[in-house]
Amino acid sequence: MKRKTHISKSILFGIILLGISIPMIQHITGFANVRALKGAVVLSEAPEFADSMWLYGHYQVQLDKYLNDQFGFRPSYVRLHNQVKYSLFKDVNANGVILGKDWYMYEWNYIRAYYGLDFVGDSLISQKTKKLKVIQDTLRAKGKTLLVVVAPGKGSFFPEFFPDTSLREKGRTNYQSYMEFMKRDSVNYLDFQAWFLQNKGKTVYPLYGKGGIHWSKYGEILAADSLIHHIEKISGKDLPEIVLDGVTESSKNKNGDYDIGEGLNIIFQTPTYPMGYPQFHIEEENKNTTRTLFVADSYYWGMFGQGFAKTIFNDGEFWFYNNQIYPQSAEQDVLVETIDIITKVEENEVVVLMSTDANLYSFAFGFIERLYDEYVK
Repeated sequence: MKRKTHISKSILFGIILLGISIPMIQHITGFANVRALKGAVVLSEAPEFADSMWLYGHYQVQLDKYLNDQFGFRPSYVRLHNQVKYSLFKDVNANGVILGKDWYMYEWNYIRAYYGLDFVGDSLISQKTKKLKVIQDTLRAKGKTLLVVVAPGKGSFFPEFFPDTSLREKGRTNYQSYMEFMKRDSVNYLDFQAWFLQNKGKTVYPLYGKGGIHWSKYGEILAADSLIHHIEKISGKDLPEIVLDGVTESSKNKNGDYDIGEGLNIIFQTPTYPMGYPQFHIEEENKNTTRTLFVADSYYWGMFGQGFAKTIFNDGEFWFYNNQIYPQSAEQDVLVETIDIITKVEENEVVVLMSTDANLYSFAFGFIERLYDEYVK
């Protein structure tokens, strides 16, 4: 009897020891592929040893942080931890994410923009649209076109699903102010905010996903097609066409339609509805590719990723938040602040400034002021 008890204890101890050792073994050997965490995840770097760091304890602290971020199967443990918190308490372990009613997800800056909590004032916006008009006229005199594109915002599209804790009185918004002053100053603009709201519930497939923060892939293609035709109208150019070959419906949201949900880093996808995923090709025969620069926030990433910059906009660059220049920054950071802005801008036939309503408080990320100053100095 004692021998059997001893064997049982040894087996149990071996199981516990193996369980403790597996994460270390996986970290050292990498014997199993572990899906990385999504979203704004910042991991500590391995510290470099120095006598002074060791003596004052800084090395040990940084090494502890590094090992805590790097142990085997950590992403899986994090997802399990987040899933338990989400399932039991509806607690989302992601900065800036707001869980609304009926599983709709938001980022706080979109709710803030809807209520006008980020309103910068009519005076500032009026000054910007006047500068936009000067830039537009200057470019037009050089045979070039400026276009402002206001992308929709999920908060403005789905305010009915805000959590009760976010409800408040709605004030004047940056979007309202920009619309008024761009009309006053005759600035070329395309308002997808209004178009999306007018077509809410009328399209074949949803324009936003419950777990996404950007327009859906279906909505993005509709927007891209409208954008191309609008550029053709104001520039007189005949651009390549997006030809829709079909749309596949999927109950599993993907390709950006679940980007907030992915950032939650939980195990199971939250409840949502089927989304449409377009298949298309670009008709380029007898068309003019027009070099187009996009100074934009993340709402242009999808179009850029589809290859539109290359096939439709003649290798036009994407200045992400007027900071990094793509595609060059795919290999190493190339920053807008290091270039001759007039030369680079005037290499293009069309310049598009795109922003969702949640970023209008900082529109167009310093581009307007810098180019205006260069033109009027």
